[in-house]
Amino acid sequence: MRGRIAALDGSFGRALALGHYVVRALALDHYMVRTLVLTLCLGIAGAAYADDAPPSELRRDEASGLQYLEVLTGDAAAGDAVPIVVGLHGLGDHPESFRLLLDDLPAKARVIFPRGPMPHGDDGFSWFDFQPDDDEGAAALGQEVKGAAERVAQMINALKKAHGGPDRVVVCGFSQGGILSFELAALHPELVAEAIPVSGYLPSPLWPAERPKLRPLPKVLALHGEADRLIPLQWASWTVEALRSNGYDITLRSWPNVSHALSPEMRAALIAEVVSAVEALSPHDAEKPGAPPKKDAAAAPAEAPSPPAR
Repeated sequence: MRGRIAALDGSFGRALALGHYVVRALALDHYMVRTLVLTLCLGIAGAAYADDAPPSELRRDEASGLQYLEVLTGDAAAGDAVPIVVGLHGLGDHPESFRLLLDDLPAKARVIFPRGPMPHGDDGFSWFDFQPDDDEGAAALGQEVKGAAERVAQMINALKKAHGGPDRVVVCGFSQGGILSFELAALHPELVAEAIPVSGYLPSPLWPAERPKLRPLPKVLALHGEADRLIPLQWASWTVEALRSNGYDITLRSWPNVSHALSPEMRAALIAEVVSAVEALSPHDAEKPGAPPKKDAAAAPAEAPSPPAR
């Protein structure tokens, strides 16, 4: 299973220009299709950017140690205090290819594509290691996911301090990036205005133990393929119920006949939601960076659903 996730995630960004069917084909023969995908995507990318190649130099955040790619969208200028969008790639992918998902975003934003800290495969990266499917493995996976999310949170705080703008950010990601998007909303609700995880879930050890007092909690829109056998839709459903029971405004949208992939319809839904979230984060409505988060009266804790039987 781990190898199949790597095969799909690693070529995800490169396959975006080719559409949903190439991504689904990757499950059949990763190495054969990977060569085809790379060849065709390089040609498409070369044609698209031949006259005006976008910058692709990775920067380094000293606080977290993460490297990242920054893309300004919607005619935003480098000095503008615009909303920050964080795009998190999947296993075996990297920012230079994952940027194809959002670098034409029709909204003024500073889009940040961090790179996973661990090399994976020939030229990809990973955010954490997958663990055995048992209680001990779930606990270990939870710790790794939490550690990766903390590093992304450190990077977000550093970027907010450097660039200003809204006090909360928009996060989205695919597969491992979807897992991290869920975890950032659960672990650091004060940093996240909205999370849009794609083909992700939250391991049960990371479900909130009590209802957060912070208001408003992040909005969450989860996108998932109903035919996903790598991260089944049911796992996302359990995650949604766990967060909803703790006060989150969370919705799960699913698409039939879509496996561990992003169909054109799902990508359109993702971009539309990112644009809506960015437009809601106009700088004059945002809290100043560093200001204490707003809290309301403590709410009675709600019990989260029990973890699935193993």
